[in-house]
Amino acid sequence: MLEAPPYQVCARAPLRVDLAGGGTDVPLFAANYGGAAVGAAISLSVHVEVRLGGGTIRLRSEDRDRRVTVPQPSAITYDGNLDAPKAALNMLPVTGGIEILTRSDAPPGAGLGERGALDVAVLAALAHCRNEAYEATELAELAFHLETEELRRPSGRQDPYLAALGGVQSLEVGAATVGARAVSLDADRLAECGAHLVLVYLGRPYAAESAARRIWDAVAAGQSDVVAALVGLRDLVAPVVESWELGDWRRAGRLFEAATRHYVVLDPIWSAPFTTSLVAALRGAGAWGIKPAGPRAGASLLVLGPRDRRAEMASAAQAHGGVVLDCTIATQGVSVWRESLPEA
Repeated sequence: MLEAPPYQVCARAPLRVDLAGGGTDVPLFAANYGGAAVGAAISLSVHVEVRLGGGTIRLRSEDRDRRVTVPQPSAITYDGNLDAPKAALNMLPVTGGIEILTRSDAPPGAGLGERGALDVAVLAALAHCRNEAYEATELAELAFHLETEELRRPSGRQDPYLAALGGVQSLEVGAATVGARAVSLDADRLAECGAHLVLVYLGRPYAAESAARRIWDAVAAGQSDVVAALVGLRDLVAPVVESWELGDWRRAGRLFEAATRHYVVLDPIWSAPFTTSLVAALRGAGAWGIKPAGPRAGASLLVLGPRDRRAEMASAAQAHGGVVLDCTIATQGVSVWRESLPEA
């Protein structure tokens, strides 16, 4: 058995909020209609710790209270329990035993790209253990491959690219191609933007997987209203990017509102009483625009409004069952480092 090194490898990757086009970056849509998305990395992150040594593979999600022990790599199976680190180990295997610990700053089911960020962080940590170096876009593509090829799950490119690159990124996505462009925002503009944004977690059970499956089944069948709604979200990307680059937050809010008519088509939860009452309260508190913080409408909301009404918007959200998540725009993508372990 190899001697365990006196350090652990740590990785951190940011979560994200979708600003426009989320969902159109999934290959099933992008291959036929062309996808585009713009999103922002946020200061809430996924954290990974990797410790080499021992005789088994030990996986643990510290905040989700899930754990798996596998005697050897050949015994790895995908059964819905910590499949992402299992898949990462199959893609980037290491010699000997290993322990992988993960946790997220966001609550369960917040819809902030946790899966993509986890994939990127685990892959980055394992690459470091193997003394390999990947560019950020290469890590993003590895994470996309992990989801779509290794685990056979429908997935887009926005989440891993935001996790790998950080900042605000605009993506153009085709059948097998992706182009990423950093939206140019200086420090003052980023701070100004943060003063206008409120992120609200709905804090309720939401069947995101089944909601996504309904949409992709409809796209595969060529259902015209669903395809048109996704096209509408895609076509909002360019004006949203322009509004952010100019710092025209009122216009950005109006574009958020323009997106809502498409979410009514894509997910009935957008018209559910809980959602409509919360959205109405936020608008009553002064919000310029409200949209889902991800491609699914039932997890979290991204609210844009006057900076001097931010407290009122937060209070309105909390009074109607929402949970305000304190965060800022994260300019850095995935990071990896070593930490010394205390002597036994």
